[in-house]
Amino acid sequence: MLMKLAETQLWQRNAASLIRSGLFARAETGEFHGLHTVVGVYRDGSLSSPIAKYADARRASDAVDLVNQLAKSESPVEAN
Repeated sequence: MLMKLAETQLWQRNAASLIRSGLFARAETGEFHGLHTVVGVYRDGSLSSPIAKYADARRASDAVDLVNQLAKSESPVEAN
């Protein structure tokens, strides 16, 4: 269980860094080696490397929704 917690914290830090960069447009799901991924889309249309990987498509979709909500929030990431 500790490993899952560490992995979740790591991808959340990566997502926050991506959002803070100011170049982030949105998150999307993708697929890589049979896993469902969460990738960031930069304003120029290029994709980030996978932020998170899941075996279950619903979990990836939930993570994309979470990242997109964070990106839309009015308060800066540093305020959290």
